[in-house]
Amino acid sequence: MKISSRKHWYSYTSSLFLIILIGIPIIVFYFISTDWFDINPLLRNGILIFGIWILFKATRRIILNSRIQWLFDDQVLTVKSGLLPWKKTLFEMDISQIYEIYYTNSFMGTLLGFGGLCVRRTDGVTSKIIERSMTNHKRITSAVNNSLSIHKKSGIQKPEQINSKESLPDELRKLADLNKDGVISDEEFEKLKNKLIN
Repeated sequence: MKISSRKHWYSYTSSLFLIILIGIPIIVFYFISTDWFDINPLLRNGILIFGIWILFKATRRIILNSRIQWLFDDQVLTVKSGLLPWKKTLFEMDISQIYEIYYTNSFMGTLLGFGGLCVRRTDGVTSKIIERSMTNHKRITSAVNNSLSIHKKSGIQKPEQINSKESLPDELRKLADLNKDGVISDEEFEKLKNKLIN
């Protein structure tokens, strides 16, 4: 089951306020008002440039926020962000690469239903990946933690950690025992078995 988390609409409000209350009024007033001709041309052009800069920065922030996505699909957590090809970020973390995931809540987040997401990796190089104001923060955290606890209980090695052909049957036996004892479901057993074999 895929669970997707994106930026909540609340994260766009400050940028929209800047556009509506500062950027657009300055630019419109510049072209409509005749009173501007009494002002020093340098100051007049400086105010116009400020309005355009506010409009650009706020629009850019809205576009970048819309590109942020966390997606959990069974055993893989994908974190995407960025727009331009040389500025894009993409992390694909297998469940075995995740040390822990948790969410944080603020007062507004509790009221409006959003929260921060934080994942720590097991590689020890990247300490944390954090994103604030995300939707479905509780669902994605719960799904990843459930998969993580099943993975830890199973003690199954990653396919690249299996050194020889003799250890593959041992891993498959472990899976079968866990399935028989009810620790993992038939569906989870099939997924983990396919992952080990392929």
